[in-house]
Amino acid sequence: MGKREIMKETGDNILSMTVVMHSKFVNFQTISKTCEVPQSYIRVLFILKKFREMTMSEMAKIMVISKPNLTPVIDRLIEDGYVERKPGPKDRRKLVVSLTDSGRDYLEEVEDKVKGNAADKLESLSEEDLKELNEASLKIVEIIRKLK
Repeated sequence: MGKREIMKETGDNILSMTVVMHSKFVNFQTISKTCEVPQSYIRVLFILKKFREMTMSEMAKIMVISKPNLTPVIDRLIEDGYVERKPGPKDRRKLVVSLTDSGRDYLEEVEDKVKGNAADKLESLSEEDLKELNEASLKIVEIIRKLK
């Protein structure tokens, strides 16, 4: 099998894995049911955790929504104390959004719930399957981090 065929098959496998992972473990809709905020708010918090701070335009682009649709989400997160808006470090005319300490604490609670939910689902696996899944997931993360 040539490189092109391997790339295609790997792409198919990643798509399948993403669908299965979404349905079995990390699903923002399911996560939001255990939290007091809608899934779009949870998505914003996870994105800000990853990128630290970003402009509204950058955030809207990542979330694939319009900036006017994102504004009320950010306003509510600011009101709840999870997010703050401040002038950008390079261009003070641009406002950047970032997590507050309270937002980080809240996100940690959400992550703990997600991990607990995942642990509950994994409980049905044998110890051998758990070890294989753990090793495979570590390897997948290691390889994916190499992507540009």
